[in-house]
Amino acid sequence: MRYTLILLTALVVLAGTAMSEDNDIEVGSNATVKIREQYIFPTPVFYAQPTGELAFGSVVAVTGVQEDWFSIEAAGGVTGWVHTTALTGAVLSEGSEGTDDSDMIMLAGRGFNHDVENSYAEGKTLPWDKVDTIEAITVEPAVLETFLVEGLLLEGGSR
Repeated sequence: MRYTLILLTALVVLAGTAMSEDNDIEVGSNATVKIREQYIFPTPVFYAQPTGELAFGSVVAVTGVQEDWFSIEAAGGVTGWVHTTALTGAVLSEGSEGTDDSDMIMLAGRGFNHDVENSYAEGKTLPWDKVDTIEAITVEPAVLETFLVEGLLLEGGSR
């Protein structure tokens, strides 16, 4: 079951990736992290051992692009790779305060706004406990890489 979940997650990520042409982010511009937790990878692959973490709403400088990955430089000179699905070109303005703006960035990154999100959940009992359980699952990068190689989804070993 655990490997099935890993495989499904990997396939969803691979199938649902947004090409950089579809994103409003350009090399040389800034971008904002639009998901709750985002790792910085040393190479543009999900199974690499992360070298750092970015908080939701962090602004990064985009220094390059390779397929569905952006090379970035974060605060403190930290560099690495972040997948396009984790970033948005929307950046908070200098005068923005509070969480409303960052909430709107997150929702806009998903194609939502507050009204759409509220109407979706209205009258529904959603299984948030199951979502929390799934979000709590962690897999070490080396285990994921082994799974991908043994399942013939990736040739060889580490890039």
